[in-house]
Amino acid sequence: MVFGVYRNNHPATAVDHCCHCYFINSNEPNLIIAGGSYLRIFRYVPMQEDDQIKHRLEQVLSYNLFGVINSMVVAKYPGNKRHSLLLAVGEAQLSVVDYDPAMHTLKTKMLYNYEQDDQRTMFLQQTFLPQVRVDPENRAAAMLIYGSRLVVVPLLKSSKSSTEPCHQSYVVDLKSLDERVNNVKDFQFLHGYCEPTIVLLYEPLRTWPGRVAVRKDTCSIVAIALNIRDKVHPSIWSQNNLPFDSLYVLPVPKPTAGVLVFAVNSLLYLNQAIPPFGMLLNSLAEYTTDFPVQKSTGIMLTLDDSQAVMMEDERVFVSLKSGDIYLITLISDGMRSIKRFNWYKAASSVLTSCICMATGNYIFLGSRFGNSILLHYQEKSSVTADILEPIEQTTKRQKVTGEEDLDLEIFGNRKSKPDIRLSVYEFEVCDSLINFSPITQMTVGEAPYLSEEYKSDNHLDLEIVACSGYGKNGALSIFQNSIRPLVNSTFDLPTVYNMWTIYSNNNPFHSFLILAKSDSTLILHTGEDIAEVEESDFITDETTVHVSNIQGFILQVCARSLLLLKDVTLVDKAELPETVQGVSVSDPYGAVLFKSGLVYFLTVENNKINLTDTSASGVVCLTTYMDNSGIFTTEPRANFSDSATTGNTESEMTGNGKTEEDIDEDMLLYGDTNEIFEHFKKQAANEKLKEPGPPMITQLHRPTHWCILSREDGAMEIRSLPSWELLYFCRNFALSPKVLMNADDHSTIGNEGIPHVKEICVTGLGWRGQRPHLVTLIDDDLHIYTAFPYNSEGKSDLKVRFSKIQHEVLIKKRKSRSNKLIDIDAHPFYTPKIQCFSNISGYSGIFLVDDNPQWLFLTTHGALRAHPMYIDGKVTCFAPFHNDNCHYGFLYFSNGDELRICNLPSTLTYDNHWPAKKVNLRATPHFVAYHHDTKTYAVCTSSSSLNPMMPKMQNNLDKEEVPIEEDDVFPYPSLDWYSITLYTRDGWEVIPNSRIDLPKYEKVTCMKYMQLSGEQMGEQMKGYIVAGTMCTMGEEVSARGKIVIFDVMEVVPDPEKPLSGFKFKCLYDKEQKGPVTDVDCIMGHIVSAIGQKLYVWSFVNNELVGVAFIDTLIYIHSISVIKNFILYADITKSISLLTFDKECKTLSVVSRDFEPMEVYRCEFVVGGQSLCFMVSDSNCNLVIYSYQPDAVESSGGQKLIRKSDICIGGHVNTFFRTGIRIQDGSILGTTPASALLHPSEKRHVTWCATLDGAISSFLPLSEKRYRRLFMLHNKLVTAVPHIAGLNPKKFRTAKMPGRWLMNPHRNILDYQLLTNFLTLSHTERRELAKQIGTTPAQILDYQLLTNFLTLSHTERRELAKQIGTTPAQILDDLMNIQKAMLIF
Repeated sequence: MVFGVYRNNHPATAVDHCCHCYFINSNEPNLIIAGGSYLRIFRYVPMQEDDQIKHRLEQVLSYNLFGVINSMVVAKYPGNKRHSLLLAVGEAQLSVVDYDPAMHTLKTKMLYNYEQDDQRTMFLQQTFLPQVRVDPENRAAAMLIYGSRLVVVPLLKSSKSSTEPCHQSYVVDLKSLDERVNNVKDFQFLHGYCEPTIVLLYEPLRTWPGRVAVRKDTCSIVAIALNIRDKVHPSIWSQNNLPFDSLYVLPVPKPTAGVLVFAVNSLLYLNQAIPPFGMLLNSLAEYTTDFPVQKSTGIMLTLDDSQAVMMEDERVFVSLKSGDIYLITLISDGMRSIKRFNWYKAASSVLTSCICMATGNYIFLGSRFGNSILLHYQEKSSVTADILEPIEQTTKRQKVTGEEDLDLEIFGNRKSKPDIRLSVYEFEVCDSLINFSPITQMTVGEAPYLSEEYKSDNHLDLEIVACSGYGKNGALSIFQNSIRPLVNSTFDLPTVYNMWTIYSNNNPFHSFLILAKSDSTLILHTGEDIAEVEESDFITDETTVHVSNIQGFILQVCARSLLLLKDVTLVDKAELPETVQGVSVSDPYGAVLFKSGLVYFLTVENNKINLTDTSASGVVCLTTYMDNSGIFTTEPRANFSDSATTGNTESEMTGNGKTEEDIDEDMLLYGDTNEIFEHFKKQAANEKLKEPGPPMITQLHRPTHWCILSREDGAMEIRSLPSWELLYFCRNFALSPKVLMNADDHSTIGNEGIPHVKEICVTGLGWRGQRPHLVTLIDDDLHIYTAFPYNSEGKSDLKVRFSKIQHEVLIKKRKSRSNKLIDIDAHPFYTPKIQCFSNISGYSGIFLVDDNPQWLFLTTHGALRAHPMYIDGKVTCFAPFHNDNCHYGFLYFSNGDELRICNLPSTLTYDNHWPAKKVNLRATPHFVAYHHDTKTYAVCTSSSSLNPMMPKMQNNLDKEEVPIEEDDVFPYPSLDWYSITLYTRDGWEVIPNSRIDLPKYEKVTCMKYMQLSGEQMGEQMKGYIVAGTMCTMGEEVSARGKIVIFDVMEVVPDPEKPLSGFKFKCLYDKEQKGPVTDVDCIMGHIVSAIGQKLYVWSFVNNELVGVAFIDTLIYIHSISVIKNFILYADITKSISLLTFDKECKTLSVVSRDFEPMEVYRCEFVVGGQSLCFMVSDSNCNLVIYSYQPDAVESSGGQKLIRKSDICIGGHVNTFFRTGIRIQDGSILGTTPASALLHPSEKRHVTWCATLDGAISSFLPLSEKRYRRLFMLHNKLVTAVPHIAGLNPKKFRTAKMPGRWLMNPHRNILDYQLLTNFLTLSHTERRELAKQIGTTPAQILDYQLLTNFLTLSHTERRELAKQIGTTPAQILDDLMNIQKAMLIF
């Protein structure tokens, strides 16, 4: 059997959907974006830069859902001032979620599931993705499923009584309304109707560009009213014979109303009882449609892959596939009839996949091909145009004077040509969200800038280099899943247990470094050099417990004394009544904790130390905190309430006492049409003004000081300083619940079975410390809480709660062979593991001192990022360090005897799940290969340009190009020009004269680094870059390809060009009999796929000599090789396994899969003594096959047996393998120690990347570990509530095309589900582990259960009990798996 665990290491970064709403707070707008299964919620935060206030995006919540989000909209239910989020998942599922202000998370409001066979009709597989739309007046929502069925979800109550629910949802068969309705492309709700009205864009009988001469104008549009009460849906108006290339529709708000139809080559406006208007965008539309449209002058555009959104004042914001931004002004004649479209090119931006408007003149552009950006626009200038009638109608008969007088008497005064204001806007980028999708290919290379201290035979530090982006957004993405500091210097010092860096005399740099040993203290001065202070009043003959700055002084705390110093001179000294346990200082206040559990309050007044007994007892740990965010307050928040307001305000009333809704009937019937037009514009503007926009300036709050205590009975207290008043009491803090709440009852839960709280810390992270976080260490678990405002009922209580953040950081002490914990705290005083810092290379966060040290960053985007630093092993103590020679760096002790002065690498961004960076190429990257010998990268890119030529074949079989003779507004086809360039590894700079341009029409289909051997080299291997190409010139010219071999040679560099030390030389470039689709290396030979044939070549004397070949099925497009085995994937016939005999020079078929499958990519899976085969298919599945000739179902080994499968929700186009990280920190296969491992531990991690920017991994497991975790896996499906009510078991079940006579095999665990174990409480962990017959420690040792970490103590115990184990065993299992995947 094949068992393993799948882990989504890096979530998707693509943005497919976005919407602007008031989701968390009715007074503060939010931006919600989704890509794949990753959902993120942001808020707008103003920041002042260069005397300008720019809004940035700050992440508030994020979730990895168990389902791919296909569509997303927001709606407002009656009685709610906050919006609800509607998510379309799967084939026909709709989830309605709300924000829960009491728990600071999402709660599922409603679930709809219409994935029944009677709804699918003829569709056996998912052909049409569900689409969700909401009525502009929030009366109903609709979801289109299976192309011709509409799910209607009423949002209004069935009556005015608020207690009665909404009408039930129902399904409308669109074919029952009109039998022609089929293949619905898009639908939208229209503005200005008494009932919810939708407009459908559909194509009853499909056509394609090659058949336009026979069949065109096949699209139609129909408007249908939804009578929800009676379930009657009459057709209001329709329009047939629309262009066949119609893409989508965009509703136009009042007063114009109607709908815009976007086609590839034209733009149409349609409305009820109004003549349609259209405009050609290029000359190609004259041949593709007979719909009456107006010719444009000087415009050459195509709207395929475009995105559009309505702006104010009848303007449309359009982003084209090239990234160009256009503004369309709808020019009407004052009678709701559009007479012209005015196009204006405003800017050029990213390639957009979704757009949404935000208040305050902001636009968000989401992208799958580049970074998503937030734009701010403002009117730069405007011109007035007297445009009423189109040019074609200027010869209309003029009215005589009598007729004009008659019209004036009947219809009133009407201007013949109203003024149309055409605005010119300027756009400014305010913020961007990094994106790495689509990842089309990736490789592994050695990391640059590695300090000498980290270079060792036991370490092979790698990084992932991926091809991402498209066109001008193309880039190389470099990933590292750990932090590798830049070491400035290293000092050997005896064992140090703690250290502090101290300021003195208003010096902006740190002045002293204080090191605490077991029985003494070392005082160092940090100036130009670090030297020991010879004479000072510091206590040096005993160890130090704590050192900090307070009110401009230096406070040194020893076991029984306190010292107050000014520089090195003693100012005051205080003796303590008993031994100190710990000290926390938040200038100007502090707190001293004694070993007996007593707490003294510390202040400095008149250069004297004041200690006050607080009468607190039973305290095990404490911390002080200065709050700048205003969240820690006892005042109720007025803007936090979401109660609805009633009545009309003064601004909503007109001057005569009437509301804006009361329009004079005479004016509507007989009055000035332009006045009516302006009235609706004014009304829309007033409605926009009523919406609260993003706050202009963040309110600065007066700092407040607090002391947070943890008691031995498991309770937590928050007391104000300096009054020491108890304002917050959480009775079950030690059990790590999901939300820390203030309890009215101050009774405790008792001391029996309560976990030990070792450490607690509260710090403000993010911009200006506006995001308070509570970090605590309970037993061996790290729990992180974020503070959020909550209006409690108590008048004098703190209006705050704490919500647990899900993370994957595990802290656990190592065990010796005798299974006893190693005592790493030999110091007589506890060394804090949680170290806060405010500015290290511009980042604020927390460093965790541990055997597996971790960095926690909270950047300006508000997301908490956890990055390990395993490169130097165990870290015993840490301190930030700012010096003239080390700006905003840090210090740490490695294994207690080496002090390193370091900086964070500035080339990487840490505001990501992995440290990463992007190298912009301004071209589409296709392949990247790492040349091991010269430490360089070969990158294949392509750039597009218009091609006004057409290749043709002559009678003598010669090829020639014929020019395409068309006008200036003809959209010529684009052609990709390919090139291969050599880059350096360190700075990613282009090596001079290394660019090789391929001929016209030639495309690179594959490129890899290979170790080849030739007869002239004997058995010696040499590295080459081998690429395969194909040349396609249309249907009339047969396709051919080439195998191209490059060599990278070291030469003497030019003194003026230091990067010219390498030469990129082409050794072989000859045409093959067909297109070369993939290449690889096997035993020093080249194996290539050419159509349906597989060839093995030997590279001898710069020539390819055929060795062996074999005929296969249809078309090979993916090859993977290990030793003498070849695994290839056919485009429709799944995979096959071959073996190559080097001595006999033959290729033999071993086995293959007989079931049809559309394969994307294939790779080997190495699991100890077993070798399996992984496949990614078109249904977003990962399938694992096994070769078992002894099995009956394998037909004697002829058939590969399907053993495991899982759905990952994304298309995988690239694989690679790495060895696991073993106990000594090295990578499997890189050190002699790894050769001594048991064969079952010689496993490889198989990595894959999806087209939405996610990076995942698969790790084989032993059957024993799998069985134990499988029981926990099944328990977590129901033990933990899941966001949006999505079922993880259903989501991870492999999707079959149609109805297969095969059941899913599964046998792969989902790491995302298992990590829910981390969310359980202490009690729930223990109970759940007991039910599966293990312990929470053993489970966490596999490092699989991130969800388990986020559970409370009670939840963990209960969950572990149900599966017959303990929480400790579960945590042990998780840690082992996480360590195995720490490669990069």
